[in-house]
Amino acid sequence: MLQRFFLLAGFVLLFAPLQAQAQRDEIVVGRVGDIEVTMTDVDDAWRSNDASNRMRMLQDLYDTRRRVLDIVVGEILIEREAIARGLSRDELLAQELPSRTPPVTDEEIALLYGQNQNAFGGRTLEQMKPEIRAFLEQQQPTQALHELMAELRENADDISLDLEPPRTEIAVSDGDPSFGPASALVQIVEFSDFQCPFCEQLTGTIDQLKEIYGDEVRVVFKDYPLPNHPQAFKAAEAGLCANLQGKFWELHDRMFESQDALEVEDIKRYAGELGVDQAAFDTCLDSGQFAGDVNADLRAGQDYGVSSTPTVFINGRAVLGAAPIALFQQIIDEELERSSR
Repeated sequence: MLQRFFLLAGFVLLFAPLQAQAQRDEIVVGRVGDIEVTMTDVDDAWRSNDASNRMRMLQDLYDTRRRVLDIVVGEILIEREAIARGLSRDELLAQELPSRTPPVTDEEIALLYGQNQNAFGGRTLEQMKPEIRAFLEQQQPTQALHELMAELRENADDISLDLEPPRTEIAVSDGDPSFGPASALVQIVEFSDFQCPFCEQLTGTIDQLKEIYGDEVRVVFKDYPLPNHPQAFKAAEAGLCANLQGKFWELHDRMFESQDALEVEDIKRYAGELGVDQAAFDTCLDSGQFAGDVNADLRAGQDYGVSSTPTVFINGRAVLGAAPIALFQQIIDEELERSSR
């Protein structure tokens, strides 16, 4: 048991030395004559020349470390539970895992088959059933173990995870459309495209988060119209024109609901139906008053590493794509907990 504990402690130490990051940044990794190149120099160049891949790679590294950290914490909790019960680890698992390992059902087999049918080379469900069943049965012990770890963790009150996620500091301005108080503990900055179907999916998630967290979150909208969406740039301008009249979110919702009809005349009609000053709105949109602002959002997004939509930053933590609401809630909850320490 001690050997296992020290092994796990060694893993924890891999994630602990955040204070050493600053020291590592100043490590000299190259020289040209008497000119030293530090890790900070390398990272700054990486950020400047390949921001998108840098953001994705750092996020992947964090996600992997976080998954492993969760397993390490779970193993420590299992060891502790076994000691508390006067059992060995294997004896504890022998007691706890069978009830968490129900028989594989035909419904589960059919679901997995349907999700991966194209990979089965035309073989039917009946032909694949034995292999799928064996695969699922092989996965069950691991799933049961993770379920036990999750239960032990939920009942523990002495766990603190200090693995710091990668963050990108996002500049926002008073002119950015926003919802929620500026004093909110969590700021959600969304880079979005009014013709992007995945961005439309995200609107429902954002609305749910507003309801769940209320004044604890602030949502800031940034425009990132993609070049393959010909109507998205003018729609982005229209949103900012509506924002002048306090109607951004109403037009935001209407344009996302009408992605198949976003010609300028369509947008003007939507704005009029929402009660804007039509003449002022039309003049704003036709003059390209906010084209420079949209381009500024695009350039800023590229500098931050945005390359697709939607891309969301929660207190600087990147979420790529229309992720499940559970992921947003997990990050927001972690940020709220962090702010309360």
